[in-house]
Amino acid sequence: MKGNKAFAALTSNQQLRGCDPLGCGHFGAPRGTRTHQGIDIIATPGQDILSPITGKVNRIAYPYASDMSYKGLEIENEQYTVKIFYIAPAVPVGSVVMAGSKIAVAQNISAKHGASMINHVHIEVRNALGKLIDPTTLF
Repeated sequence: MKGNKAFAALTSNQQLRGCDPLGCGHFGAPRGTRTHQGIDIIATPGQDILSPITGKVNRIAYPYASDMSYKGLEIENEQYTVKIFYIAPAVPVGSVVMAGSKIAVAQNISAKHGASMINHVHIEVRNALGKLIDPTTLF
């Protein structure tokens, strides 16, 4: 996940979450009756999370309707809409962020799902037509 790609890295040491006892971090991985709609990037709780794109912060997103303590951001530009979950946002809604700039710190997702889950942030990407795409190829 390196090279001359469309997206900046989310972390300084970006690495895709492999598989742990609670699941796998790749795009399309099984999630019960559905499939994983993004990828998971390993992140230590409190680690700086960087914006993958230059764009506008549209909203705070919540991955769990029953647990509003876990948060995310939606960032959009003319090419992509990106959602990043399991973060504590550090930028306000409506702000313009630059690719590679700090937007948040990672939350402790293993506190919700159990210590056997590798801590990570989750990223989902849609293209300008709203089609879900595999972010792996963009980094």
